[in-house]
Amino acid sequence: MFVLLTRPLDEAMRTAEKLKALGHTAVLSPVIDIVPTGATWPRGVVDAVVATSARAFQCLDVAPDWPLPEACRLYPLFVVGAKTAEAARARGFEGVARITMDAKALCSVIRESFEPPARVLYLAGRDRKSDLETCCKKAGIALDAVETYAAQSAPHLSHEAVRFADDGIIGAVLHFSRRSAEIFLRLAAEARFDPAPLIHVAISEDAAAPLAALPKVVVVQEPSEDAILALFKAPSSGT
Repeated sequence: MFVLLTRPLDEAMRTAEKLKALGHTAVLSPVIDIVPTGATWPRGVVDAVVATSARAFQCLDVAPDWPLPEACRLYPLFVVGAKTAEAARARGFEGVARITMDAKALCSVIRESFEPPARVLYLAGRDRKSDLETCCKKAGIALDAVETYAAQSAPHLSHEAVRFADDGIIGAVLHFSRRSAEIFLRLAAEARFDPAPLIHVAISEDAAAPLAALPKVVVVQEPSEDAILALFKAPSSGT
């Protein structure tokens, strides 16, 4: 099957290799480009570091003299997903890490671990849901947000994606976030690309929300790439 990938290019290329190993062909059309914002590490004492995406660490601009390497090695980490923890380690953050599956669980762990007036630094994207910050605020814990990256919309779908869609070759589209699903639908409409005949596989109910009007939407039970790819292993899955 030809599978359309709309996630950022570096991630799409990795997913494409995994699909190839399963006997499928990936069509790349990133609808989002991740760019650093140039935000730097703030001055002052920090009690812990929070992040929900590996991008938060990958795009972090750390000055040579601040924060001190010794401090980075000590900051407790509260993150969503093992990949985010790995990205933190790659940037020199070696403190004890609490890893959760999603932002809701992360909020619970933060609330259990701190009391006001703790200063918890939240490395985040410019375009993000406010759930984590709202949850912590209700508990009296203010997250000090540092927006290290931004997700910019692509100007259009790739020519290959539109051509293959017109030819009826693409069978499925993978959606890894709500925002990318929203952008995909807008770009598809601009390209006169009808998404209705395709199978749309979403990583979560939230990512699937913009696709509600489409007839063929599948939401995986676990919010992970592995869960999505598992659908493409079994012939009985319909994909």
